[in-house]
Amino acid sequence: MKLKTTKNILTINNINHVDGKLNIEFADNKTCEELQEAFSDKEELTVLKVYTDEDMLTSVIPGYVVLEQVILREDVKIVVLAKEVDDAEQRITAVSVSLAENVEKTAENTDSIEKQRADIDYMAMQMEVSLDE
Repeated sequence: MKLKTTKNILTINNINHVDGKLNIEFADNKTCEELQEAFSDKEELTVLKVYTDEDMLTSVIPGYVVLEQVILREDVKIVVLAKEVDDAEQRITAVSVSLAENVEKTAENTDSIEKQRADIDYMAMQMEVSLDE
């Protein structure tokens, strides 16, 4: 099989998707350092194309641009790629944290307001003033 990036054509043994990660197996004579260098350029990885040995396109894989690791198991090297964390996902997380903090502050403020209201009512009773007017 062949893996084509925007700049290179690499010979691969296998490619699979596990737990949101793209695992690409190499058994050729490329070193781990060479693979790390080849898969460190996000621009080059924006769209990966997998071809058979007869140059028939079998897969087009977009978005796996983050090199997580290069694993060496005996003579097999495995490049693990991931997608970039979605900016929207980060914003949703930040908003969720902010919302949780605001809920806590609102609860504290509500308790404080209730206590102040009770104090004002008590003072009004002591001064024999009606606040309902």
